[in-house]
Amino acid sequence: MKRWLTSALLGIIITLLHLLTSLSQVGDNIEPKALDLWSQLRGSKIAPQDIVLISMDEASYKNLNIPLSQAWPRKIHAELLNKLSTAGVKRVVFDVLFLDPGNDSKIDSTLSVAMSKVPTVLGTDSIIKDYSSASGSFKIEEVLLPHKPFLENAERAALVGFPEDDGFVRRFLTDRSAQTKNFNTLSEAAAGISNQDRNTLPGPRDFINYLGPKGTIPFISYYQAIDKDHPIPNDALKDKIVFIGLLLQTDVGPSQKDVFMTPFGRIFGTEIHATAALNLIHKDWIKRGSAWLEILTLSLVTFLLTTTLFALRPLWATVLFAGTLITWIIVGYMSFLNNIFIPGTLLVSIFLPITLLLSTLYYYFVTRKAELKLASAFELYVSPQMAKSVANNQKSLSLGGEKVWATAMFTDIQAFTSISENMPAEQVSAMLNAYFTEVMDVVFNNDGTLLKFIGDAIFVIWGAPVKINDHASKACQTALAIQKEVHRFNESKRFPPLLTRIGIHTGPMVVGNLGSSKRFDYTAIGDSVNLASRIEGINKFFGTYILISETVKKEVGGTFSSLVVGSIKVAGKDEAVTLYILLEDPLPESISKSWEEAIIKFKSQKWSEAETGFKSTESLPLLSKASKFYLKQIANYLKDPPPSNWQGDLSFIEK
Repeated sequence: MKRWLTSALLGIIITLLHLLTSLSQVGDNIEPKALDLWSQLRGSKIAPQDIVLISMDEASYKNLNIPLSQAWPRKIHAELLNKLSTAGVKRVVFDVLFLDPGNDSKIDSTLSVAMSKVPTVLGTDSIIKDYSSASGSFKIEEVLLPHKPFLENAERAALVGFPEDDGFVRRFLTDRSAQTKNFNTLSEAAAGISNQDRNTLPGPRDFINYLGPKGTIPFISYYQAIDKDHPIPNDALKDKIVFIGLLLQTDVGPSQKDVFMTPFGRIFGTEIHATAALNLIHKDWIKRGSAWLEILTLSLVTFLLTTTLFALRPLWATVLFAGTLITWIIVGYMSFLNNIFIPGTLLVSIFLPITLLLSTLYYYFVTRKAELKLASAFELYVSPQMAKSVANNQKSLSLGGEKVWATAMFTDIQAFTSISENMPAEQVSAMLNAYFTEVMDVVFNNDGTLLKFIGDAIFVIWGAPVKINDHASKACQTALAIQKEVHRFNESKRFPPLLTRIGIHTGPMVVGNLGSSKRFDYTAIGDSVNLASRIEGINKFFGTYILISETVKKEVGGTFSSLVVGSIKVAGKDEAVTLYILLEDPLPESISKSWEEAIIKFKSQKWSEAETGFKSTESLPLLSKASKFYLKQIANYLKDPPPSNWQGDLSFIEK
């Protein structure tokens, strides 16, 4: 819960930053970049046949002997208009400004008459002029209208400018100033839209649906349109909207100020006007939602995604980011094909990658730090390698337990009370610390899990919290290694010599964090744990130091040497358990055979033969006390025979 709250706070911060960026010029410039990507991905479309371009191109300049630095003779424009009128075109749109009277009034008059023969739209523009006076300087917008005779004979004048965003032309020009509010754009006028039809026009955020790079819309060179020797058939022009403007292959001379960046690269203004007009005619421009709807939707999505990215581990956060990116690309592109713009470029290209990076850093510098801290703490109980596994699987440390098949080991120092009662407390503490340090190094080296120090005793398990297959073998290996370590400990003569007794049993047990919700310990409980503890205590009756249960012997197979010690019944258990002495090296076969035969005779109540067998091993250090124990049991049974259902079991009611 704490991680999610922190993630939500970080998500709010990222969302606010995204919101501020979206409302800035940077956001306005980045967001439409997806439009360029979708356009390039879709490629060119076949242009509708409603519009024809007549291009003032290099070939026309050359064939008509017009210098690139000179305006086109108006006589040629009049000739073209007469040709188009005869062909029956629907409308002629000049992406050309006719602002001033020409050098020859007769030619101007001829052009005016030609404009009256066919619906003609003339370009107009506005400029901001600086004026100064005694009261100060100020700016005034001035509309650049066509020459009055032309304006009177033309259908209307329309604005030739474009709205540029970061150097790109993507939107329709719908914003108007007080001076230009009554003017349509060239594309609107070409489509026959009047001021009364403004409510049907694209909004200020809608985009032009470009058909492709320059040359996508069919064009005719100007000189070919007026070529009398090879005239253009009237059928090719009839009922068409004809745009006239610059369409050069190079960006030099007069073309430098009439070329603009679009999703398909640099395109001349005349082609852009023609494309926009086609969008209006066919109503297939790219529609974009209102700013507030877009902001609210994106803010909600940003908060949900960034919060989740911070909450997830790096792998899943990467999967979420990749899934979000793929989904946005698919939805965005399919929406584009249906003339709808889906925002999110700023989010998926900048803010989500940054969030993913920050969430990864957050995980490794905060979450990972906590895991390392947990691992460091758990190294007090397990080896460093196992501690890392535990830290990576913290669910195993939640309150509660699970039933596992594992191996438990208890150790105890023989006669510790007698050893320590005459020692100062500080020396006892130092001795135990040194002893535990060396013994636990052996345990950890063999992947054991320390559950508890109980006075001078140690409680260790194998198989939890990290599961291992050879837990019984690990426990046996550890027990033998502990005896060697204790021998080295005693050889150092720093403290009185110590002898360690060990009991090992394998079986089912409940392992986990047990206790209350406020205070709990990682431990193991169950009959198998209790039996391991009882087995350790039985060592003192037989004079042995490592006893293992029959279950352990079955688990390890023939990996370790062992010798049966007898069938034992402990307090709280109805069934007898066969115990074995774990040996570092096997005994001579004659001794093992003699001992095992004595055990068999004992169970068969052949007291005399059993007594002879145990007396033969009474002098051996390893079996001396065990032999005496059995001889004592035989003596008791000779006086007071066991019940008829006795199976040779030895009962121990105390540890």
